[in-house]
Amino acid sequence: MSPTLFDRTLLPEALSEFVVIADTHYALEGGVGMDEFPSRAQQSQRAAVALRLVAALAPDFVVHMGDVVQEYPESAGFVPALDQALEQMAACGVQPRWVAGNHDVGDKPDPTMPTHPVTAEGLAAYHRRFGPSWYSFDHHYLHLVVLNSQILNTGLPAEEEQRTWFEDDLAAHAAMRIAVFLHLPPYLHNPAEPHLGHYDNIGEPARTWLLKLLAAHRVAWLFAAHVHFAFCEPAGALDYRIVPSTSFTRPGFSHLFNSAPPSEQGRNDQPKLGFYLCRLRHNRLDIHLIRTAKAPRPRRLLIPATADLGGAPLGLTATHPLGWAAQVPITFPSMVRQPVRNDYPLLACLELGAQAVRCPWTDLDPSGDRLRFLRSQGVQVQATILDDEDTPYDSILERRRDQVDTWEIQTPGGPWPSSSCLYLCKSYHRNLRLSFAPVIPGQQMAGKQHPRTRIGYRPDEVAQLNSRLQNADTWIEAALCRLDAAAPWEDALAWREVRALTTIGRLDLLFELPGQNDQDDAVQAAEALFATALLPRARLFVEPFIDLDRTMDVGQGLLDPRCNPRPAFGVLRCLNALLQRFRVPFAEATSIEGDGATARLLRGPTRTLALLLPAVAGAAIPCAWEGTGLVRLYGLADGTVEEMGTKQRSEIALEQPSLVLVEG
Repeated sequence: MSPTLFDRTLLPEALSEFVVIADTHYALEGGVGMDEFPSRAQQSQRAAVALRLVAALAPDFVVHMGDVVQEYPESAGFVPALDQALEQMAACGVQPRWVAGNHDVGDKPDPTMPTHPVTAEGLAAYHRRFGPSWYSFDHHYLHLVVLNSQILNTGLPAEEEQRTWFEDDLAAHAAMRIAVFLHLPPYLHNPAEPHLGHYDNIGEPARTWLLKLLAAHRVAWLFAAHVHFAFCEPAGALDYRIVPSTSFTRPGFSHLFNSAPPSEQGRNDQPKLGFYLCRLRHNRLDIHLIRTAKAPRPRRLLIPATADLGGAPLGLTATHPLGWAAQVPITFPSMVRQPVRNDYPLLACLELGAQAVRCPWTDLDPSGDRLRFLRSQGVQVQATILDDEDTPYDSILERRRDQVDTWEIQTPGGPWPSSSCLYLCKSYHRNLRLSFAPVIPGQQMAGKQHPRTRIGYRPDEVAQLNSRLQNADTWIEAALCRLDAAAPWEDALAWREVRALTTIGRLDLLFELPGQNDQDDAVQAAEALFATALLPRARLFVEPFIDLDRTMDVGQGLLDPRCNPRPAFGVLRCLNALLQRFRVPFAEATSIEGDGATARLLRGPTRTLALLLPAVAGAAIPCAWEGTGLVRLYGLADGTVEEMGTKQRSEIALEQPSLVLVEG
């Protein structure tokens, strides 16, 4: 595969790029136990797909986080499997820097582990084939350190040798930003979790030694692997990431989700397979998930990191918590319950490029570290408070001033703020960003016995709110407005007519996914986000983020119950980045109807954006735009790019919501 497999036109410049890939688990055809799970036969092919994607990215270097093969060191097929795996990597054009995993050199020294612990002889064999299992190297201003987690707590001479070397190496590079790579995670949920009988962490006393050393030297990034699931943890100055596998998921971790398990008892949750592309910037490291479950498509669009999408319109409502804890039951290969936290919503928020998250203010305490982490990555927090005359605003706002970007004051029962709200505006006028939102019950809905509650203003209410704030001699940052899910474009045009808002900085739009099927959700979400470009500075808050499948109102979210992306997720991810990149003042908004499809057009002085929305797959839309420059067609659901040059077609057949960019 060539580098043109990826489209980088949206990415800012980087000093360097490298890939972190883990647990490829090349499997011998016909090997022992290969019929235990059907997906075992696919592991080598899945590894090949991932490796070809890595090669197409043409990174400066690749770090393989361990577990190259499915066999383990004492098995008869270990050496043949390793030979074939290395041949596969060479054929794919990937020559990694190696991290020693348990399938490469041996298990950690715990008598409950399923295979033998590392031995001096096994370690020597690894060193002969792969070179040293602990080492470091410099790249730009980064100092990168590779450790052998498997020898920790063994008492082998190599353990003390690595310990002394690591302490000296960190001290010698104190002036550099440091990243550390090792196979076994120090911990999954918290540093005090048990280790005896726990398959997925480093035992004591090495864990405490390692964590104290990382903190003392302010190590910036820690990458681990082994668990075949993605986790993240902001631990002080440390950004701690656990890298997913490219080949299969570990069944026990499916207990994190309130859903039926994926196929093969949770072992075959394919959407979670992938690796990380790390882009070194002047002041940070951007970590991008490259998903590998689907066959590669030409010209795959790479999306900038959240921090580079400032001004993009997409926000989320955290209908669910951004992470929740569970315990993996006592089951092979562990002998204890393993506490874990679901980090997939948090990671998906960053992958999506959302610029803001709405959440109840009560999330600031139990989820404070997660929200602080999001803010460090460029996501703004909008905390909601239901207004009451007795609400202790002073204590709530003062204690959490540094955790929140905007406070959304919700007025229950009607659209107008209480006297305490207006006092809040005046007393914090210069230092507090406020948004108002009404909570109005009694809204009749077709097919529903009981009326529902509307959150968000309608156009006539916003005009009156503006007058009330003007009379009170105050102003607010934003007003949250309801966007009709059935007709988002027409509704946004109506909002565009609301003018002369002298006391409201901007209008934000709240959009609830129709939630009936993936096709309708993808189309309606694309139209809603595109319509947001009609309003200056507006944001679109989309809900629900995760499926609501145990509520009075059933609805699909951007993530399914296993926190895997639905098509609407991909549509919003791409369109959000494109709107940020190609934003201009749009003077004209028009629509074109085709054969089973609709086009929404925004025309500006230098470019035209045309959103193409198929009602059914294969629908056609006439090409009714003009331009003298570049024409690109973006497939939004799968993130593909087609260069059309200046040629014109009579029509385009659509399989998914798409965006046409016309320059000139």
